[in-house]
Amino acid sequence: MVKEKAVVDKKKNGENILKRCAIHGVLFRGYSGGGGCISQPPMAGSAMVEQQYSDFFIPFFRKGGGCEAYATLIEGSMQVVRQGKQYIVTGIISVSKEQLRKDLEAAGVVKRLNSGF
Repeated sequence: MVKEKAVVDKKKNGENILKRCAIHGVLFRGYSGGGGCISQPPMAGSAMVEQQYSDFFIPFFRKGGGCEAYATLIEGSMQVVRQGKQYIVTGIISVSKEQLRKDLEAAGVVKRLNSGF
């Protein structure tokens, strides 16, 4: 599970944006442990991997591009605070890392865990 924060123009877009942020974080930033979770390195590596496979990742992260299918908002965790004309949205997102890795390996975007160095 990952706690994410996003600034959005419309409150109704918050959940999907949080999901995309969580997936992006798992893939390219990793996350630190805490709250019973173990810290994890980035699944896909650095932002260079995102650039290298931009033909895959640009459509993947677009609205309706498929990345939201790997994330679930934990019920009752989303908080919305209005700040001027924008909203600050936070929530706890559960990411299906195993399925995400499996599908990215099949697409050739990330190396298989058993492929060695």
